[in-house]
Amino acid sequence: MNRPDNYVSRVLCFPHVQCRELDERLKKLVDAGFTSLVEEGMLFLCMRVLGKGYSSIVVLAENRDYGLGALKVRRLDSRRESLIREALMLSEASKLGVAPKVFWYDADFIFMEYLNPSRCQPFTQVLTKVLEEGGLEELKILISKVFDAIYILDKKGLYHRELNRPGTHIMICGDSVRIIDWESASSVGKPSGLAQVVSFLLYRYKYSDMIRERLGVKVDLVKRKLREYKNTLSENDFEAIKLYFGLTR
Repeated sequence: MNRPDNYVSRVLCFPHVQCRELDERLKKLVDAGFTSLVEEGMLFLCMRVLGKGYSSIVVLAENRDYGLGALKVRRLDSRRESLIREALMLSEASKLGVAPKVFWYDADFIFMEYLNPSRCQPFTQVLTKVLEEGGLEELKILISKVFDAIYILDKKGLYHRELNRPGTHIMICGDSVRIIDWESASSVGKPSGLAQVVSFLLYRYKYSDMIRERLGVKVDLVKRKLREYKNTLSENDFEAIKLYFGLTR
């Protein structure tokens, strides 16, 4: 990392190949214990990354204290001046067990737990496989644990705000759920996470009809109880939503 190769330069200067911020950014990483950036993941503009967005890119990185992890790098053309707010929200969610662990962050970087694709898959990908190949009980367990994870966030007042697109934000890692990409999150306003996922499953998912039919969802009762839940966040209302969704008896 002391003598950056082309990949390191492209990552730290993205979307440029070289930049005047390179030495400063490199020093931050070296001082924080980073030893290398690992070219891994999907192919994007002739380089491999774990993820990309309008304000950042994510790459695999090696740190002498934490080992391998996912390093989120603020793009130089980002409208966001800092990643600190996102890191704080992510840290709160990770303490609740529903987001990747945060190891280190500053204004330009967030270093967090790497969700290896060999054990972590997008929720909608897993859901589609269960609907096509699995049984009813497996379907109930999967949706229930996603609802449970989101309820934890709603109760804590952490609003992700982009769970209407759960396929890119909710990951299933074995028996656990991890919610990623917290750059739009807020702790202000009424909880919307559960309502967003319910709406997606009932109306915008390609197998919405199948979900309603297999689970016997009482759609009108779910919608009515969701309105009450937004005001109370009570466990009774949450359990009623799961009941009307056909997840419990």
